Amino acid sequence: MSKRASPATALFVAFLLLGCSAASSVKKSDHSDYDAIVVGAGMGGLSAAAHLAAGGMRVLVLEQHFKVGGCTTSFRRGEFRFDAALHELSIGGGREKPLLEILLEQSGVRDKVELIRIPELGRAIFPGFEFTTPNGEHEMVSAMAARWPKEAAGAERFRQLMSRIHDEVSQLRSLYLGNPVKAMLTKLAVPLRQRTLFKYRSATLAEVMDELFDDPQAKAVASQFWSYHGPPPERQWALIYLAAHYGYLLNGAWQVKGSSQALSNAYASRIEELGGTVKTGTRVAKILVEKGRVRGVETAEGERFTAKYVVSNADPYQTFYGLVGADKTPRSMRRKLEWMKPSNSMVGVYLGLDVPMEHFGVRDYEVFVNTSLDTSAMYENAMAGRYDEGFASVTLYSNLGDPFYAPPGKSVVTVNTYSDKALWPEPGPAYEAQKRKMMNELVGMAERVLPGVRDHIEVSVGMTPRTIESYTLNYDGTPYGWAFTPEQHARMEIPTPIDGLYMAGAWTWPAHSVGMAQVSGFFAARMILAEAGLRK
Repeated sequence: MSKRASPATALFVAFLLLGCSAASSVKKSDHSDYDAIVVGAGMGGLSAAAHLAAGGMRVLVLEQHFKVGGCTTSFRRGEFRFDAALHELSIGGGREKPLLEILLEQSGVRDKVELIRIPELGRAIFPGFEFTTPNGEHEMVSAMAARWPKEAAGAERFRQLMSRIHDEVSQLRSLYLGNPVKAMLTKLAVPLRQRTLFKYRSATLAEVMDELFDDPQAKAVASQFWSYHGPPPERQWALIYLAAHYGYLLNGAWQVKGSSQALSNAYASRIEELGGTVKTGTRVAKILVEKGRVRGVETAEGERFTAKYVVSNADPYQTFYGLVGADKTPRSMRRKLEWMKPSNSMVGVYLGLDVPMEHFGVRDYEVFVNTSLDTSAMYENAMAGRYDEGFASVTLYSNLGDPFYAPPGKSVVTVNTYSDKALWPEPGPAYEAQKRKMMNELVGMAERVLPGVRDHIEVSVGMTPRTIESYTLNYDGTPYGWAFTPEQHARMEIPTPIDGLYMAGAWTWPAHSVGMAQVSGFFAARMILAEAGLRK
């Protein structure tokens, strides 16, 4: 589910099999209102704007919502505050500093947020057994070996495979930093130098699990975090899972104190400190294109702002069919949009409880509730609206000591699972009835973790694909972008066929997630600064 920020190392895995278009050479002009305009203040847009401003550009950020952040926001109901989506980042503590932390430092945002270490990666509940994945790669192996002695060798091979992928990815970190010729030569050498990456380039997660383990329970535990990436293991691209999971084992998981809104606000504050402008409640209606080159944007109110560069943090359907216009979108891009398949959406329930977490005697932060070992069946059940026969992630926000979420003596819990927007009618009586049914089933899933929780609900807020779509404008309410299958690992490039127009966010390479969206924004900024002659 779109709640964990995948580690930045996954960036370079995604790059291996896709090309990076070179930016065209365009001289900087001083006659525009701004040097760059960013459409959308999600994590990709905020990151791009912060790095562009840090590079010396005059930046304007336009966000249609009344607050910045996109999915990375919080909201309030009564005495309770809820994180809309994000609850974890992999940001430090390993043998090397993750790229995401480096980028936060470079943009000047890192010092503006405080992080809380999450003790364990998560507890998984299955019919007849449960397992808690600890922090640390060797600790994970020891825990699995203790639970399934016959799978000890498989657990160690699992660790070694993830470690090799991490090391080979690290060898490629200069791909985006060097010149295009060097990058091309590096990619051509991948089959010989990065043999593990090449071997598993088309593998699904289920295929890797079958190679490593015999016991179905061990397979289920080792692949439990599939639910952070969209498709079930039978269809999920193995490399993204292995790189991301190892990053969390290596660096640990961290919560932003004061919710993810604190991170979004930190970006907005930093952009303004650097001389940029952030406008909320301002919806962009058009990206102005003339003779294949962006000229600026026009808002829904008819106001025009000109710029040499535009970064779209909107989804590609909205960007090209809505803002640019199909008639000005190159055929190659239209073909790509017709061929690619979006990922799933989500449903959830946010609960404000009238008792503290101590009441339940549960100290976990993240608990996965699985109704079977058959991940494909659970996924299909959730996508068909049979949530009580699927799976869910139960996040106990009040178990880390952050007073942001609830007043003393009370607590906050959220429950999420996947959903298909096609199931959801337009708002009205039928929609509300379906939402109540969904919320009731998800509360039932939470009761498997917190017995009797239903009796202590003071505030209950439901979230559906239509909720996500209304607040973020994301196509079909998906927070993931394209479905992460081996066939679609390439996603979209950041530079577009339209000169001066760049993409940033979950739909672009390297990947979805809050962490990767920030990385995509950084690289969009890097390309623009290079094109404008502001970076060596």
